[in-house]
Amino acid sequence: MQDGVWRDVLHEYIVYGLLFKALMIDASLLEQTPTKLRYKSLLEKLSIRSEHEHHRYRRELFRLGCKVVKTEQQAVGYCVTVRVRGHVQEAIYSVENLRAECEVRLEKLIER
Repeated sequence: MQDGVWRDVLHEYIVYGLLFKALMIDASLLEQTPTKLRYKSLLEKLSIRSEHEHHRYRRELFRLGCKVVKTEQQAVGYCVTVRVRGHVQEAIYSVENLRAECEVRLEKLIER
């Protein structure tokens, strides 16, 4: 298996996982703020769509023989430990880059 294939899938898995969590947090924050329109249902729908993508990428990881063992935010970035066909590997992502990529994926979900 090419190393880049599962890494690309893992990357999308991470981005969509963070996106659906961020959308739910933002929805709960908006619920506490008076607004002219109701945005919570829109954010919930977008969160559900991003969660579906997250699960789709998780299934693809499984198909490739990969399992995410642990994720945590550390000072150096967002660290992900993965077991790939019996071998444990670690991937570290920049939090700022993940945030920017979440915004790009959000725009794609809105356009659908």
